[in-house]
Amino acid sequence: MTSRNERKKENVKRDEAGFRVKRQHLDSEVQLSPDHITIKDEIAQGAEYVIEGPLRRVPPYYFTYITFCKQRWRDRKLMDIFTTEFRDKDEAYYRKAIAEGQVYVNDKKADLNTVLRNGEKMRHRTHKHEPPVTSREVKIVHEDDELVVIDKPSGMPVHPTGRYRFNTAVMILKHERGLHVHPCNRLDRLTSGLMFMAKNPKGAEKMGQQLRSREVRKEYIARVIGEFPAAEEIVCEEPLLTVDPKVALNRVHAEGKEAKTAFQRISYDGQTSVVKCKPFTGRTHQIRVHLQYLGYPIANDPIYSNVSVWGENLGKGGDGDTKEIAAKLDRIGKDKVAESWFFPVTQETTSHNHIDSGERLTGSKCDVCETDLYTDPGPNDLDLWLHAQRYYAEDMSWSYETPMPDWALESHRPFMQMALEEARKCGPTETAFSVGAVLVKDGEVLETGYSRELPGNTHAEQCALQKYFDRTGEKDVPPGTVIYTTMEPCSLRLSGNEPCVDRILKTSIKTVFVGVMEPDTFVKKNTGLDKLRHAGVEYIHIPGFEAEAIKAATFGHPSKESTEEPAQSEEPKESTESEEAKESTQSKE
Repeated sequence: MTSRNERKKENVKRDEAGFRVKRQHLDSEVQLSPDHITIKDEIAQGAEYVIEGPLRRVPPYYFTYITFCKQRWRDRKLMDIFTTEFRDKDEAYYRKAIAEGQVYVNDKKADLNTVLRNGEKMRHRTHKHEPPVTSREVKIVHEDDELVVIDKPSGMPVHPTGRYRFNTAVMILKHERGLHVHPCNRLDRLTSGLMFMAKNPKGAEKMGQQLRSREVRKEYIARVIGEFPAAEEIVCEEPLLTVDPKVALNRVHAEGKEAKTAFQRISYDGQTSVVKCKPFTGRTHQIRVHLQYLGYPIANDPIYSNVSVWGENLGKGGDGDTKEIAAKLDRIGKDKVAESWFFPVTQETTSHNHIDSGERLTGSKCDVCETDLYTDPGPNDLDLWLHAQRYYAEDMSWSYETPMPDWALESHRPFMQMALEEARKCGPTETAFSVGAVLVKDGEVLETGYSRELPGNTHAEQCALQKYFDRTGEKDVPPGTVIYTTMEPCSLRLSGNEPCVDRILKTSIKTVFVGVMEPDTFVKKNTGLDKLRHAGVEYIHIPGFEAEAIKAATFGHPSKESTEEPAQSEEPKESTESEEAKESTQSKE
């Protein structure tokens, strides 16, 4: 005899990939009346993208929103739910929609006195105006039969929610790449970086199980206000609570859920710090709120580094009245545009980081539906300096990584250019390699060096460090010092001299920036990257310098036409990243 649960499973409808189709989607396929197309077909008419410079637009279209009563909606009037839970339309719009019969509860027209009960279905037909999102590409990091790993751009929601439907990563992948995927993890609309998209239930279950059991390690990169401490690691374990879902406000709160994030400084440029963030839990806005609580909010965060909302203290230590803060945030996007510490709003200056643009009400209404119209989004609406850079299995069976975002590298490019100029000071040689290095502390150059600058077969990193020690009489560089080198540091010296990786590990240097990974024509097994990472030292490639770095490194070498064998010095620098490191952006299962 078939059990009730078995009958339920048999009646479950699944899509072409094998995922269970939600009840709302099934309802959208039902024809509302003989003379009306289905909700699904009506919505599909809006699937059109228009790319205009930095923005991706979707022309307005008709959309019927179907949802079931949430727990916090139970036994509340529809008007109360509309006006307290949704921000994009005013009370007059919702009153008119209900009065004109555009809102249904359990397929019956609602009125202003309708109360939503547990399990009831609400349907609301609207003329949908999706806000523009970034036109940056949704990049594919990895794809196999079960999984698509993407690098989501900032300023784009993951999946249909609220005001967004087609302008989401899931729908863009569907309409532009033919990929029908379901997200396994979540990122805020403004957060960029790695996301796992399952192609089928097997892939979703496999990845979902690892995420739920906390077998996955996550590393984010953030750019924050001020000089983040150069300590080994700072851990924040303050509990977090969503105190106002309408304006997406989250705060450290005694009644909140447990949360834990570890932070380590990568660099400081004299104004902002780049910080590695390792969340051990997955609370909403966890990294953003913990950084704000510590006194180092993300520099362009429109919620948590908004001076006009939080005041000069910017919420450090939990400062600020929650009701007042929520009321100020509720005005953003209405009569005020979003602003942040790095991009304040002003019309009195032409400074590059001041803005007077962003999303807000225009004062005009749509000719079709009379809904309020908005201006285009600005810098604070589209970008957040928070990036999910690396995810890896606890047992190291797989690892995925994206390049460092441009906003984390822009202040470092001048120093890599300086290192390249140092490399060019090396005289021509047929067998050795020429490299440049620069030591920097808080945006100030401490010392420079280039290959063979000091007597002997000295390397660039060795020369820079030794010159600093000789000049200052110190045996270490100051905490917070970083090193830039045009080619990755060596991990082996054939002459018996101390490798540059080991020299770096003897100092307080915690970040190494490299211009190029050594090519395969050098020694093939450099374990430098692994040794540095294992010791907690950041190893960061700055793209764009590869060709010039190789050209400087091989200055004076025989041309390829004149020799079949690559030039090999008595003591060449030791090659590219290890084979394990090369696979860091691929699954190792």
